[in-house]
Amino acid sequence: MNRLLAVLFLQAFLLFQIPCPAGAAPDGPTLRALIVTCDRFLSQEETTPAAQENARLMAEMLKRDARGYADIRTECDSIGTVDAFFSAARETFSGVDEDDISLIYISTHGVYNPSRSNLTAELLLSDGQTEEGVTPQTLEAVLAEIPGTHVLLVDACHSGAFIGKGLSDRPDAATLGADSKILCSAGGSEDSWYWRSGDSGTLHGAGYFTSILTRGCDPAAGFPADSDADGTVTLREAFLWLRGHYAVSTAQVYPERDDGFALFACGEADQPRGLTDIEFEETVFAGRTDRLYFSFELGSPMSIAYQLVYLRRGTWDFPNAAQVAEPEILQPGHYERALTLHLADEDEDVSGYLMVQIFSLDGERPLLHESRLISVLPLSGDIALSVECPAAFRQGMGLEMPVTVRHDIPCVLTAAIQNIRGETVRYLAYEQQSRPQHLVPEGTCLYWDGLLSDGTPAPAGYYLVRVQTEIGGDLYQAYSPLFRLMSEDSKG
Repeated sequence: MNRLLAVLFLQAFLLFQIPCPAGAAPDGPTLRALIVTCDRFLSQEETTPAAQENARLMAEMLKRDARGYADIRTECDSIGTVDAFFSAARETFSGVDEDDISLIYISTHGVYNPSRSNLTAELLLSDGQTEEGVTPQTLEAVLAEIPGTHVLLVDACHSGAFIGKGLSDRPDAATLGADSKILCSAGGSEDSWYWRSGDSGTLHGAGYFTSILTRGCDPAAGFPADSDADGTVTLREAFLWLRGHYAVSTAQVYPERDDGFALFACGEADQPRGLTDIEFEETVFAGRTDRLYFSFELGSPMSIAYQLVYLRRGTWDFPNAAQVAEPEILQPGHYERALTLHLADEDEDVSGYLMVQIFSLDGERPLLHESRLISVLPLSGDIALSVECPAAFRQGMGLEMPVTVRHDIPCVLTAAIQNIRGETVRYLAYEQQSRPQHLVPEGTCLYWDGLLSDGTPAPAGYYLVRVQTEIGGDLYQAYSPLFRLMSEDSKG
């Protein structure tokens, strides 16, 4: 279920509606959106008004899209059955054609229990009086009724299980086609998070995933998710933005490397007036360190606060987070800061993960600007490195082969697909910082779409995965068994 975390901010929360619909662009596809959020449940704890705040942030982001949405329909705590969900989708996307783009955003509790025999994930729909679960097959059936391109954004615990990602097991996931574009807030083994005041118990924030995603498409921040500054945030850019600036869980995407689909059209950027250009000197440390250096720019006066959260025994330790606020309002300009890390005694292993969160406290609501993952590598030790993948993988539009790299300590990974001559044909990760994905045993999930580095299909045949990392100057390598890559039309 969605867990609620405690922070020290006690700002008042005011909910207001976003007017819609927006005008659609005269040329190009027609865009429509259905936003479904649930805060009141029968089987889980209430999250009011966090999901409603998610709806507000998402509607604001979609209204900023330069292409224009013909309709943005918002359903907050009003859909409690699968039939009602089908009806809302049919009404919202009535009349769409193959050239159109239809977006569904869902914020709710996600439930996934790998001990159940059918390994089926569910997103709970609830209006406070009725409650039903949406399975991957239900979502598949909803999307099948809608022509054109489907965009699905899900802010829920275990949401990656819906696309079979971020899991040690192989769940009952949806069957997805090339016309589906999906971003999830967490791997199938992970929780998603909201935040609230520990003193009053009143929720003040949206989901971290939604906060960071919408900030990446904010003109006041200069559309930072648009990494190549070409005026569009592609699905791939949004995913990489989340992976870099959203630390509490591991965002998942389908297709894995789609850099051609525009998730958001930027339009004109505002004069930066918020907190921008956040840069960390390092996010990976080898051995003991006690200072974390970073910098940022301010475009307007702002109250700023920081929070350090440590991963302890496999759980983010929010109740014991280290918190510090700037002693006075900061004026516009460039700032350099250092935070002191709280590490173990000298004779103890200090390797592990933590995250740095940066909030502004101005205005009606505190705003999360950054959630950066920090890794502290051990000075020595056996990483227990291994790699797993299926014995065979059939190429096909949108299909992806899961690769699971096992490692029981933080590391920096390089993973490559190699042919039987030992030649690297594609990197799945190159000096990539690992992150806690809450697998059993722990590790990193990667995915291969059967394409070479140049984007063309790899020839059918036998391949393997080679992974390597370095700990304390020692190189560790592991190889998967050979697997067979079959062409889309091959048999057997």
